[in-house]
Amino acid sequence: MAIDLITRDENVRWLFPASIDNGQVGALAAVLAESMSIPDVERDELRRRHLTAIDAGTDAAAKALTASE
Repeated sequence: MAIDLITRDENVRWLFPASIDNGQVGALAAVLAESMSIPDVERDELRRRHLTAIDAGTDAAAKALTASE
């Protein structure tokens, strides 16, 4: 998993281990997108992915709690 941040002056690539939760990386990308000049459609897609990851995490947490009861 990687995030590429391309600016006028430099290109930055953050590499994350395969074991990291994709939702966390997506959340970081969504936060970065809020401050970037990118097309609205791309910003909306990052937000959608972030919200989907939050929902998935909430569902997984709820299932884990139910299973442990």
